[in-house]
Amino acid sequence: IFDHPEVVVTSRDDRTTHDFITHLSSDKKFVSGMYRATEGHWNYHDRPYGVDEFMYFIEGSVTLTSEDGTVQVIEAGEAATIPKEWKGTWDTMGYSKLYVIYSADGVE
Repeated sequence: IFDHPEVVVTSRDDRTTHDFITHLSSDKKFVSGMYRATEGHWNYHDRPYGVDEFMYFIEGSVTLTSEDGTVQVIEAGEAATIPKEWKGTWDTMGYSKLYVIYSADGVE
């Protein structure tokens, strides 16, 4: 699916992401799709995550370290939900996931 012509590929700071949207609601508040990322580190300490997201990991894993120090490792075959208020760090050696996102403000 990541070879589909509508996949959005973004490269920044030695990491690459692929995003394929399978559904975007007419009000742009609900979106689902598939996402793949190479190794990376994302910091959400200065600003919260920003959307409510359900994720099901197909390949790889992520380590989420919440602002309170709680660490959660999510492996392929597992699911997680992150609320838009979540703060912390996201680390990975690479992963692919299915996602469903809701944002009252609309998804960019």
